[in-house]
Amino acid sequence: MLSIGTTGDVMPMILIGEELRRRGHTVRIAAFEPLGKAIREAGLEFYCLPGDAYKYIGTLIQPGGNPVTFVYHLTKSLRALVEPLTRALMEASQGADAIVLTYFGSMGYSIAEKLGIPCFQLHYYPMDISGDVPQAIMPQLKLGRAYNKLTYSLTYLTVGGLEYHYLHRWRKLNGMRARRIRTRPDYTVGQWQIPVLYAISRQLVPRSLDWPRNINMIGFIQPKEPHAYEPSPALKAFLNQNPKPLYIGFGSMTSGDMASALDITAKSLKKLGLSAVMIKGWGGAAQDSKLPERARSSGRLFLVDFVPHSWLFQHVSAAVHHGGAGTTAAGLYAGLPTLVIPFGADQPFWGEQVYRHGLGPKPIPRDKLDADRLTRALRQLTGNPAYRENAQYIAKHLRIEDGASEASDAIERECASFPRSPEEALTRARLWNRNKRKD
Repeated sequence: MLSIGTTGDVMPMILIGEELRRRGHTVRIAAFEPLGKAIREAGLEFYCLPGDAYKYIGTLIQPGGNPVTFVYHLTKSLRALVEPLTRALMEASQGADAIVLTYFGSMGYSIAEKLGIPCFQLHYYPMDISGDVPQAIMPQLKLGRAYNKLTYSLTYLTVGGLEYHYLHRWRKLNGMRARRIRTRPDYTVGQWQIPVLYAISRQLVPRSLDWPRNINMIGFIQPKEPHAYEPSPALKAFLNQNPKPLYIGFGSMTSGDMASALDITAKSLKKLGLSAVMIKGWGGAAQDSKLPERARSSGRLFLVDFVPHSWLFQHVSAAVHHGGAGTTAAGLYAGLPTLVIPFGADQPFWGEQVYRHGLGPKPIPRDKLDADRLTRALRQLTGNPAYRENAQYIAKHLRIEDGASEASDAIERECASFPRSPEEALTRARLWNRNKRKD
């Protein structure tokens, strides 16, 4: 399994890996160093990818960003990272029977093609052309199906151009032709059609009728039971107060003026008489030594290095976070009304889904965050009983899903049918071409 993402990107892979391990498979996850401990604790192999995860995420996701700036930062990041990253991914994949990947596009496909093994694309937000919703990193404008479909075409033209530029030489050196730049996903490795696994619940984003048959909606990937965790006496006492505190956290976000965000948060909590648990996160946004005086003296913010979401979300009344796919899923799985403060990337998309389904107030973009806006939003979040009712209703349906098991079933099924000999490859190619003509 290959991921250049954050905790929210890797945790679903860990849960799939644990399920595959229970079925007798060996699983290796290649990720950045901050995720190594969690991967090892799950009994899975860890391959450490090169590069500074904090710098990479901080450069890529900037408050107030847009698709143009996102692509600029992506290009800037890739320029320095692509060669050592490609070497590392190739090395991490040696000896594997299959690859599961996120966000690598044709880089991962190229590695699978070179090694002659199947690969699986794991997505956490819509990446296949749909008239129902726009592509997640594009502006969430309500301009109809034509606009929604156009956002995917523009995304793939841009990303395809970047991939062609960075991967052309590598593919040529490895005896492979350049992949075509297309306006839609190119889910092929030779004659193999890549299965796509969407770790998204149909309760929030129904399967689009525009999507082809290789796309599987497996549902959110969450632990079946809360992780075991023993809180400190101080945290236990803080969580036992009445009313229950909120959860506030910005996950792996490292960009923007985090001290300012803390100061705004403390001011709003004090004004409303609320309290909150805050996880420091990757960026160390809430490091004690960097706390603004208002936050340090308020007594309304309890700072903690790490608490599993699956445990903590059983003990808070609502969630305020950046809108990462993993944190959003965990909060809704726990039935928490939610306020999203998106920094960039797919976070505005998830904020819009929360708002559209009546699960929380309208998102506040990080670059628009101030004490007045946050105070109004927190008042709505805690004072509107419809948000809690809707969140608890949808949570009942989410808990029926078993994304890790669904993903493992698909991986085993497709691996069993992958052509392992020239004769099998020829038969599969004929079948694939026949199905393509029918489509």
